[in-house]
Amino acid sequence: MQTVAVLYQDENDRKLWEAPLKGIPGLLSITVGGNLTASLEALRAIASTLRVVILSARLYPEENPELAARVRAVSSGSELLLISSSREPSPPLLPLFADNVRHLAIDGPEGDRPVTGYLPAVVSMLVDRIPWEIGSCLRAGTPIHSFPLGSSEEKESLIGALEAALSGEGEEYEMLRQKGALLADELLENALNGAPRGTDGSKLFKKGAKRTMLPQERIVFSFGFDGETLALKLTDSWGTLEPELVMEYLARNQEEGTCADDAGGRGLFIIWRFLEQFHVNIHPGQETVVGGHLQLSSRLDLETPRGFHITAHQKEMQHEYPANRKF
Repeated sequence: MQTVAVLYQDENDRKLWEAPLKGIPGLLSITVGGNLTASLEALRAIASTLRVVILSARLYPEENPELAARVRAVSSGSELLLISSSREPSPPLLPLFADNVRHLAIDGPEGDRPVTGYLPAVVSMLVDRIPWEIGSCLRAGTPIHSFPLGSSEEKESLIGALEAALSGEGEEYEMLRQKGALLADELLENALNGAPRGTDGSKLFKKGAKRTMLPQERIVFSFGFDGETLALKLTDSWGTLEPELVMEYLARNQEEGTCADDAGGRGLFIIWRFLEQFHVNIHPGQETVVGGHLQLSSRLDLETPRGFHITAHQKEMQHEYPANRKF
């Protein structure tokens, strides 16, 4: 049963991705070669079983701006995954925002990306509709440390615990500690003061506000380090982040080359630029999970393209507070 299809621009494009995509079960490879109509008909023929359509960045968004819409027209239930080489310019995100394409994977020749088997793992996640888990990018058996927050005053101690866990010596460890501390600060700040919203959508707290957790509010900071990969995860019980807003923040900031003035937008953009893969999983009104991983021996600078995976689930519940409740 063919559950995954990939569209290449030409044979050179196919050869570029042959190794990174190796091992994906049920994969149909289609080389467009100038005949997009025939390629879309090949997708239509397997639409009943198709779960994921992979698009090469050499085809979309710049070469064929309408491709995402045309793919959805023949296979409306499929997730779209854009793949781009780390040795090519990052694809523009505004078209992805406009087309609601929420999955971008960056991969390249061996040695550019330390995590092996990355693309098959991503595709498996999308086929099975399984949200990202922090342990998925760590060696089996790596301890995961989780810290529920009681108040904003605990933020510094949690960052200190993360730095203490990265206790190695040398420039690489020092750089990882600095990046980890920055990411933890942004993740915690967003959860503490960006996620809480009133019924009208307005923020309940200002950036940097000191506060304790509200009744039934839950914020959990988690991390794991296996000696090479540091994985971070922040869970809040608000579920107020919208996938379209995440895409817009990333796209606008990439386009302008600056950070958004809004604290949430600025924080998310920084997190994306520092993590090697950026994951957002949203249960509206119930939970938001933001996280990803970075490498001790990473050779990626901040200008190197990064991927992201933004998933939203069906709306389940909303936080309700009495109208006269003061925060």
